Amino acid sequence: MAEEPSAYVKSLAAARQSHQAAEQSIMDTVKYCHLLPDTALPPISYINKIGSDGYAHFKGAMTNMFRELATRFDLEHSSNIVDIGCGSGRLAYPFAHFLKDGRYFGCDVWEDGIRWCTDNIAAGHDNVTFHTIPSKNNYYFDDRDDAVQNEYTLPFLPDADIDLAFAISVFTHLVREDSLAYMHELKRMLKPDGCAFITAFIIDHHFFKYVKDTGAHRAVKEAEPGCFYAYSGQDFFGGYSYKVWREMIEQAGLQIVSYEVGKWAAKPGARNYQDTFVLVHEPS
Repeated sequence: MAEEPSAYVKSLAAARQSHQAAEQSIMDTVKYCHLLPDTALPPISYINKIGSDGYAHFKGAMTNMFRELATRFDLEHSSNIVDIGCGSGRLAYPFAHFLKDGRYFGCDVWEDGIRWCTDNIAAGHDNVTFHTIPSKNNYYFDDRDDAVQNEYTLPFLPDADIDLAFAISVFTHLVREDSLAYMHELKRMLKPDGCAFITAFIIDHHFFKYVKDTGAHRAVKEAEPGCFYAYSGQDFFGGYSYKVWREMIEQAGLQIVSYEVGKWAAKPGARNYQDTFVLVHEPS
């Protein structure tokens, strides 16, 4: 008489079927994005502003990051998503296609980018909206004025409603006070089991070795303990020691559940370009 399979073995078929359905939905979205004509995408000047040199790079970055977020966080068609620093909508395209019952919120300090996204991406998608974040000291576009303090909030987002919030290459352009403000907003908006995916520049021994070996980033200086700034405008660099980064996160009521080094300073074993963190609510 054949031995009855364990409960774990019995569950594999259902898990495999669910995984295949999710993967197919992600692949369908990736295919949709690659087939987008250039005429449906932002002007070249807009995609240059967010760091892409052409439409091929724009689509590649779009689909690679969407795939990582969707698979890492088991996103569903009903997930509620926040894209902090959405720019000209690079990740709005896949999420507008992927989400059905869920919602996508894109936000940025770049008024022209938000206006373009509203006119060209949000149209036809009732669950996709874009919002300008008022910035008194918008040092991404102008020189930073130390005498002017920002008051970053995201009032268009309800409390405890977001499954995933992500900020790709946003905190790398922020001073400490603005980084902390956004972290407090992450705490407020995330569901109890929600996650935040954040990229950053963590200043560590790998960075200092990289500067010594290559001569790059010699302009980066410690402006206050653990906070390292350099350059201006879109090249503004905001980096932090791991200690300061952790302190900001904990001060906001969040905790780190995942940290991966980035390739940007030749850190060994890196997968993505910038250092990446997954944050969740601090245990009550």
